[in-house]
Amino acid sequence: MPSKKVEITSIQLRTETRDRLYRLKFRRTYDEFLEELCELYEKTQVE
Repeated sequence: MPSKKVEITSIQLRTETRDRLYRLKFRRTYDEFLEELCELYEKTQVE
């Protein structure tokens, strides 16, 4: 079965921001956490 190609990028964060994200993401990958955060943000913009 061929594996799905996933594009990975990097973002620049201050150390303080990275540390806050780490504490908030609890048992999720950064990608999962940021995806969830984006979805929550988009929902608040619609309302």
